Amino acid sequence: MSDSPPPNTSALEELRAAAELRDPERCQFLLKALFMQMEFYHALAVVVEQARAYLPSFEAAYPDGGFARQILMQIVNTGTAPARLPPEALRDFDYPGAANYMKALADMARALQPGALPGRIGYLVSATANAIMAVLVEQYYGRRSGAWAIARGQPASPAAQQIAYQFWSDDEVALLDTDAWLQVAEAIEAHQKRKENSYENRALRG
Repeated sequence: MSDSPPPNTSALEELRAAAELRDPERCQFLLKALFMQMEFYHALAVVVEQARAYLPSFEAAYPDGGFARQILMQIVNTGTAPARLPPEALRDFDYPGAANYMKALADMARALQPGALPGRIGYLVSATANAIMAVLVEQYYGRRSGAWAIARGQPASPAAQQIAYQFWSDDEVALLDTDAWLQVAEAIEAHQKRKENSYENRALRG
């Protein structure tokens, strides 16, 4: 077991503040710093919890997409992932949020391949952001098929840019976004407390 110190409490509070401010770049910067202080598989567990949230929606939209659950189960049960996603994961997923979800799974798989730790942690951060975004995109565009068609088909158009602004400023999206990042902070804090307890137990035994 690693003897690295538990994640920095001030960074955790900064992450919560960034979540409340809905500052995605700051959230991801702080998350990488916090993940770097954690045991890798504890950080991975935080990401897996976020990745679970969209899975039922993905399976409902794509009944033949059982590979997503299989990949998550492989990660949870063995701490490994395929070096490449299966061919069926490479199609154009048009359901709101599905493309973000595929990116999250791909990033999780990359994080589990050999390589320098900062790069692997970077993939975990990207996976977290994309797993959260998948939920937000479905929440908003799942009820707005016309807006989704424009956002996907004409992403550089003024209409799509206006739609993107409306999406990001939507009250429900804002609440979900903040809540998701706060959940990430809570999960990290839970691992931090377990780590602190292990330090205390070792000190008592020593």
